[in-house]
Amino acid sequence: MRVTNKMLSNNFLRDMRTNLTNMSRIQGQMTSGKQITKASDDPFKSSRIMQMYSDIDSNKQYNSNINNSINWLDTTDTALSHVGNVVGRIEELLVSSGNAAYGSEQRQAIKDEVNQRIQEVSQILNTSFDGKYIFGGTDGTSKPVGTGKDGSGNDELIRSTNVVGKPIDGKMIYSGITVGLGATFNISLNGGVPITVTTTGEVESGTTTMEQAADILQTSINNAANLPIKQGEPGYNEVAKVKATADGAFNITPSGTFTFSDSSVIPPAPETTAAKDLGLIEVPDKLLVEVSQGVTMDYNITASQVINYGMGANENLMKLLGNITKHLDAKPTDATYADDIKALTNADLEGIQKVMTNVLKLRSEVGAKQNRMESAETRNEDQNFNMTEILSATEDIDITEKTMEYATMQTVYMASLQTSAKVLQPSLLDYLR
Repeated sequence: MRVTNKMLSNNFLRDMRTNLTNMSRIQGQMTSGKQITKASDDPFKSSRIMQMYSDIDSNKQYNSNINNSINWLDTTDTALSHVGNVVGRIEELLVSSGNAAYGSEQRQAIKDEVNQRIQEVSQILNTSFDGKYIFGGTDGTSKPVGTGKDGSGNDELIRSTNVVGKPIDGKMIYSGITVGLGATFNISLNGGVPITVTTTGEVESGTTTMEQAADILQTSINNAANLPIKQGEPGYNEVAKVKATADGAFNITPSGTFTFSDSSVIPPAPETTAAKDLGLIEVPDKLLVEVSQGVTMDYNITASQVINYGMGANENLMKLLGNITKHLDAKPTDATYADDIKALTNADLEGIQKVMTNVLKLRSEVGAKQNRMESAETRNEDQNFNMTEILSATEDIDITEKTMEYATMQTVYMASLQTSAKVLQPSLLDYLR
């Protein structure tokens, strides 16, 4: 076969283009530090690299979730520590109230301090972190606990229901689901047999004020609950007091003694949801956080867990503190004076000790959650390190290797230039005589 100058020229250009392409590829890898600059370079590796980036980004978010949860738990532990200090001080005061030498003046001084401690407990249970009340559960935008005055003028803790109002033109307007006239729900006192309440008016979302809604609830309860709670005791209508608060909730006192539930009507009518729509049923209180793929943890303690220190209907911190101030108010002329003074160092003291035990139990629970979060954080960091190492091995270049390859390709390119310059030296002029 005859080899012509044209064939030599074409071969040279083709080889030169190949050499330049290889040099450009290696040069691009060296300047970017990556083996792949576009998906078509290696579709399999490209897919794996994108998946690794997605996994690393997810892991970083999990780590952020864990860190926020740890900070939340630290704040919770500190708050519970303060609750323990307050309860410990109340215990000391109850022990001292049993001194036979103490009279009404000394017990009045103790009562004044207990009232201040009640205010302090309320402040602690309303501790906020990152704009949310840490003991508020899933309803973290409203105060879980407030304070008010009982019939004797003593301070008492008040547990609000869910927030169902929002301010419009200076008024709190009901913003829950509209509940019509004749809707029903159940009310129960201290876990007793529930009775059915029928609403006496419509509570319309965006129109009815919280005060109007509270009046409707009060009237509805009064109408349905006029029978005595027990033989010789007043009816619900004389006990349950409904008020609307400035933060858009219904306070139903005595706090912590009433529970609400939806009532089922006779089929085929659907189950009513009035209690839920009015915000009388507490929403799930557990805050959940995802710490790894498909793994969630709860990380909060609620005000109810602090307030309800036992399973009994009377084992309630709000009720206990109310009893303590009531017993400290006892006068020698009262018929129950001896029983009230005895209760201070018996039932009341025992109750406070149970509260302290409950606080310690909750702190141990918080500590266990902190340990689990810290373990999750360690695993997360290890996983992130491993995935980053795998990504680097898949995506990054070996700079020493690529430098050698580039030097080799540069030598090949220069050799091809020199060779082609010598091979193609003859021209037509060389054959003219």
